[in-house]
Amino acid sequence: MWRVMFVLALTACDAGRGRHENRRDPGALVVAEAAGVIGLDPVRVTDSESIEVGELLFEGLVRWKPGTTDIIPGLATSWKAVDALTWRFELQSGVHFHDGTPFDAAAVKFSFERLLDPKHPNYLKGEDGTYWRSLLADVVSVNVINAQTVEIKTGRPYAPLVGDVAMYPMVSPTAVSRWGDKFKDHPVGTGPFAFESWTPGEQVVVRRYPGYWSKQPALDRVVFRVIVDARQRLVELESGSVDIATSILPDEQSFVELHPDLVLKATPGNDVSYLAFNTQHPPFDDVRVRRAASYAINKEPIVKLAYQGRALAADGPLPPTQWGYHKPATIYGYDLVAARKLLGEAIADGAFDPNKVYKLYSLSTPRPYLSQPERVGRFLQAALAQVGIRTELVLKPYSEHKRAVEAGEHDLGVFGWVGDTGDPDNFLYVLFHSKNARVGAAQNIAFYKEPRVDGLLEDAQAASDEPTRTGLYAAVQDKIAADAPWVPLAHSELVVAARAELEGLILSPRGHPIYSLIKRAEPR
Repeated sequence: MWRVMFVLALTACDAGRGRHENRRDPGALVVAEAAGVIGLDPVRVTDSESIEVGELLFEGLVRWKPGTTDIIPGLATSWKAVDALTWRFELQSGVHFHDGTPFDAAAVKFSFERLLDPKHPNYLKGEDGTYWRSLLADVVSVNVINAQTVEIKTGRPYAPLVGDVAMYPMVSPTAVSRWGDKFKDHPVGTGPFAFESWTPGEQVVVRRYPGYWSKQPALDRVVFRVIVDARQRLVELESGSVDIATSILPDEQSFVELHPDLVLKATPGNDVSYLAFNTQHPPFDDVRVRRAASYAINKEPIVKLAYQGRALAADGPLPPTQWGYHKPATIYGYDLVAARKLLGEAIADGAFDPNKVYKLYSLSTPRPYLSQPERVGRFLQAALAQVGIRTELVLKPYSEHKRAVEAGEHDLGVFGWVGDTGDPDNFLYVLFHSKNARVGAAQNIAFYKEPRVDGLLEDAQAASDEPTRTGLYAAVQDKIAADAPWVPLAHSELVVAARAELEGLILSPRGHPIYSLIKRAEPR
């Protein structure tokens, strides 16, 4: 109750200012975010905030049906497999980038080759593009057939390709050539909104693009404001200063549900939060220690307290809503006796030192898959301590935490993932294949390297039918569970709070509002 009273008290102070701002710019939708974007070239970023803005500016050859991961036409009107190694895409006609230049097959070729061809004049060097380069590593050429037709060839059969191109952004060759490395600050795509301004750490503004090839959005502008404090995001939402607030604390969601002027929107998240063991750091190179830690963690209190029930306890990397999900043969229930027995064996063999303190890294910034990361980090620290695994909790903001765990600085690390493509490959290959365990740019932050898993994942990429791929992914999930490089924690509901007068508010499986569909019930 004190939380609600506190919010109401602060609301009274801010309400007048919020209403004035809305009257001043009635065509703008203001979104309060917990963190700012890192960059505006989607090929170079993986954080949720950057991708959310990028989805408004850029488009892929195909896209998702709103609210689902079902593939529908996007910048391509149709596509087909010419043979086992070739996909042909027929493109929309009359589409222009925000700088007025035409979108055509040459632009598609340019967009892929700046990522994949080291000889390209605008090649993304170093760690830039690492994530997308790993997904599209099997693409060997992109060929222009005519202005409206392009073919993508792969070196081996690669089933996830169509899902990948739903999210891979088409960029203006003219803008990239002009801005070079600074394109991330001057993005130009074909999306329903065009870039207007970016004040790093404060806000991003995008405006409706009048030349958009598909249905025009109702909104004139979308403003993404950084408001770090969760309670302040809620206060400004209630006052009308903002229209949508993300990362609402679970124990404050009931306030939103009961408020006559607010609504809470939720969708099952295509996501997972997890505790990764750095398998290259002793003692977590020993499977007994990893299994002991897995037995020590009771996930139900995490779901109840950190998510207020808006999550499912995870038994593996894939959420149950994702095709290919398989309940693994090995399940680690909450079992302190089993945990202590395994640790005792490791101590007797000299594989575990109970007097050593290990580094447990966790975020301090809320994420879509984990709205209270510090709280979860402290819970995990206490859970491990009760079986004799001593840790020091290292809390860092998202960008610093990401850099640290990708570099392998952690012994244990709390992190999460939201699926990008609707394909199990985007979880299992990205997060467990040894190619993605490269120090400094790791997506596989357990640094788990298992040849059998690598082979199964590659076979699943090459298989053309879903039943075969599902069977291979089941074997992958069984092997991962047995090896325990992670403790999978939860699959969350993705939640945003909004003003009740907004219509057409649908969340994507990533938890992002589909802004092109939103309109106000009454102009202000």
